[in-house]
Formats: sequence, C-alpha cells, structure tokens
Amino acid sequence: MSDLDITKIPGVMRSNNWQKGARLMDKWFSDPANTVPANGITSTDIITMDWVLGFSRARQVYDTLIAERIWLNDAARKEIVKLLARKNALGNGQQRFRLPRMLQAMENEAIQFRVIGGNMDMLIGPMDDLRAALGNFTFRVVVGGFVEAEMTEKKVASGPALKVPNGNYSVTIEEVGIYIKDSYDFNDPTGKDQDLGNWNFESNSVGRTGMNGGTSVHNSDFRKWRTANGKGGDFFIYSDLRILRQSVNNTFIFKR
Repeated sequence: MSDLDITKIPGVMRSNNWQKGARLMDKWFSDPANTVPANGITSTDIITMDWVLGFSRARQVYDTLIAERIWLNDAARKEIVKLLARKNALGNGQQRFRLPRMLQAMENEAIQFRVIGGNMDMLIGPMDDLRAALGNFTFRVVVGGFVEAEMTEKKVASGPALKVPNGNYSVTIEEVGIYIKDSYDFNDPTGKDQDLGNWNFESNSVGRTGMNGGTSVHNSDFRKWRTANGKGGDFFIYSDLRILRQSVNNTFIFKR
C-alpha cells in the first residue's frame, strides 16, 4: 500500500462521520515519529466521557462498574491501602486524600479499571467512530476522601485514660473519578501484524474483508509510513474526569 493511500484514511472516516477517529489519525500523521506512546504528545482534548458514553457498549460497561461499586471491592481496597501508605496518610487522627486532577497523579493513583472492546468485539462489533478512535480502551477509577485511625482508651496508673491507635483504620470515599485512557499506536507482538480492515477510497467505505473492495490495511503499513516520512507519533489518549459524589455505604475498615 502506498504512503498516499493511508493518508487518505482520515478522509474516508470523515465521509462516514467518524470525526473523532479522523482527528486522532490526523494527529498521528502530523506528530513527530515516535514508537513509545508514553513519550508522545498526549491527547487530552479530543475524547470526552460524554461522547464515549453515547455508545451503548461503552455505556453498559460504565453503568455496570458503577452498579458494582468497583472502587470498594476487595482488589480496590488493597490498592487504596497501598495508595494511602504511599501518601503517608496512615498516621494518627484523620487525614484527607484528594481526588487527583493532574494526569500523572491520576495515573499513579488509579485503583481500578475496566476494559472495553475485547477480541470478539473487534471481530464482530460495530464499525463506527468509537472503533475508529479508540478500539480497545479502559475506564480507570480514582478516589478521594479521608482515612481515620481508630482509637482505644488505655488506662494509666493515674489521671484520665489515654486514647491510643488500635491498628484499625476507617476509609471513607467521598468522591469517585472515572476517566478514559487509550494508547494510540500501531505496535504488534513479534510475528503479528494487526489487520485494520479493507479501505475503499473510491466508495469511501471500510469493511472487515476484501468483499468491501479496496485495500487491506495493517499496522505495518503505518510503521513503514513512519520510517519513510519521519512523522507518525504514537501517543496516549485521556478523556476528561467524570466525578461521582458518594454519601452512603462508602466506608470500609482495615487493619494495618
């Protein structure tokens, strides 16, 4: 496949009203050559939670993780305890931990995630703007609230009893933040070359097989284009942070 051909793909996306997918691919073509998404130019202004949740398969996963309150399951609690230890928040008295807002803090403090778009979805799921933009991606969860050391009265020889920590802590989650992260790249495991569909530039259509006509496109076509042109930068995608306030059944206790 020629270089000129793959640069036409965003145009096909726009013809199908896949505006987000087109913008992200335009960004990849224009960014400096880069094969490590973490070293790329991060995208934070294209993908929004509102837009993603307009797709039923994403909304279903989102609604389920909220219904299951995954920020309070056993795995999440273990991650929260580790987070509080890293923050040196497990002292005496009450310590507040804020919901992170900066990207690096969000990444360091995410305590749960859910994946959208497994292998079956990639094989038989809808061909739409969500697929064009993100493919497989994750909802990631961060939390904010306070932790408090439980105190026990200890009798002394003279004077009033002293209150001393008994080793238990109560954690109250006041806010839950949910955001999207994805890696926009064309990397493959050794010996693999992901099929990206058949793109027909005459009919402005795309399909999974040659029955659509056009040309079969693979990850390697983008890697070759990058080598030839000195552009084509892999990068991470982040959405905005959706905040859910918590007021009931939002406390757990652990022993250090």
